[in-house]
Order: sequence, then structure tokens, then C-alpha cells
Amino acid sequence: MSLTTTRVTATVLAALVAALALAVTASAADDVSIAVDRTNVSTRLGDNFGFRTRIANRSSAPTGPLVAHLNILSLKNGVYVDPEDWSSLRTWYLEPIRPGASRTIRWTMKAVNSGSFAAYVAVLPQRDPTRRPATSRAVRVEVAQRRTIDSGGILPLAVGIPCLIGLLAAGVHVARRRA
Repeated sequence: MSLTTTRVTATVLAALVAALALAVTASAADDVSIAVDRTNVSTRLGDNFGFRTRIANRSSAPTGPLVAHLNILSLKNGVYVDPEDWSSLRTWYLEPIRPGASRTIRWTMKAVNSGSFAAYVAVLPQRDPTRRPATSRAVRVEVAQRRTIDSGGILPLAVGIPCLIGLLAAGVHVARRRA
């Protein structure tokens, strides 16, 4: 075998190995699809809200165990977002999904910052987390800031407690003078 034939054979083998590696490391996005039940949420600061995702197996084989994870980010610069504050249950460990089957997850969140945010779900195979994750469409979350102060019946307390203290002080004063 000549040196040129050896180089060509090596190049072809390297290309085949690369193609095989690419096929083996196909992304989770190729196997599953994630659909959300809404694209927009409008809420107020402090209120709870939620949405659902449907994770479907599009391949002809079971998926293997999956990890679904909820993420949220601010669409405005300078707004700090701590995802743990928004949802206490952000990760689901899913059993394998049969071909053509799906699994629905309800995500419950609490609006802890005002502004514009995006929430989305990423899904990875548990056994090979280096694969490219499948991700859902983002759900746009608009959170209005509460500016109204609700006294909640504070006026009777604000007036009544000082009056009660005054009456008690007057009663103690009168009792001391009599004694």
C-alpha cells in the first residue's frame, strides 16, 4: 500500500469515526420535544402562577431516565433573579418515556421580582448529561409591582391602642392618688 493510499484511508476512517461519534452523541433535543401550555403570564408581585409542559418522546426507542429543570431569567439588565426564590420545586427526575408517549409537569412559581422575565424548561438524559439539552419555548412573565398600601383595618388599632394605653395610665394614676 502506498503512502497516499494510507493517508486517504486514514482520512476516510477519521471521517467515519467522527460521523459515528456525532450519531452516538445526538442531542436530547433530537429525542424529546417540550411543549408549554401558554406563552405569556401576567401577574402581580407576590402572587403565585404556573404553567404546564408536555415532554414527548419523538424517537422509536424509550428515552431512558430524564431530568427536567425549570429556569427563569430577567429580560432587563440589572435585575437579580434567584431561581430558588421563584420555585421550590425546579427539578423533576422522570422515568423513561415510551416511544410516542409523553409526560406532563405542572410548574408552580411565585413572582418575587417585578419586571419582565422568561421561564423555560430544559431536559437532559440522566445517564448522558453532556448531550445538548432539549428546551421548551420561553414563557414570558410580566410581573406588575404592587404600589397600593392596604391598611387592612389598621386605623382602629392605630387609634385604639394609644387610647387604651392612655386609659390604663390614667387608671393607674387615679388608683395611686386614692391609695
